[in-house]
Amino acid sequence: MAPPGIREQLHVFAKTIWANIPDKQYYKASWNLPADLHCTLLFIGQFSDEPYLAEQMAYVAHQLAPVTLTVAGQTHWLGRNSLALAATGAEHAGTEFTKQLGQFSADKRAGKRPFYGHVSLGRVRPVPNAAEDHFAGQTIQPLSWDATDVQLVKGIESASDQRYQVVAEAPFKNWTIVLRRRVVKV
Repeated sequence: MAPPGIREQLHVFAKTIWANIPDKQYYKASWNLPADLHCTLLFIGQFSDEPYLAEQMAYVAHQLAPVTLTVAGQTHWLGRNSLALAATGAEHAGTEFTKQLGQFSADKRAGKRPFYGHVSLGRVRPVPNAAEDHFAGQTIQPLSWDATDVQLVKGIESASDQRYQVVAEAPFKNWTIVLRRRVVKV
């Protein structure tokens, strides 16, 4: 997850994009809340054994050094209707998570293409045609943060419109591990 200050800046950026869209009535936008803004390392999809997946995530995370992530550049469409920004700095971590946990991914292309770190700002329907697209191509100044841990998140239905819930977290190599309210130093 991005730290609170970065999340707030990304949320304001998304709201600014929306504020400058002519003819908003043609679009339905669902912007991610600040609490949901994160850099995706690997999409898993539905997985019934969360404790096992969390254990495997922790195993991989402990092998990797913390990373500095940077979100910068222009917005672009990711998938069918997700407006995203590229996130750099996690290439090694993302590649390693894909290599070691990719078999659990619902994305059948996981591991068959290079890792692409990104932060999804929200979803827009319908995606405008290229000539009328005021969403893609919006530029943000670089925002960077040090990521010292990874989280396993799952999608949730919520009255607050929050889309994700942290199920487990694990530190990268040489950081403190928090397990069931106990602290273990590594």
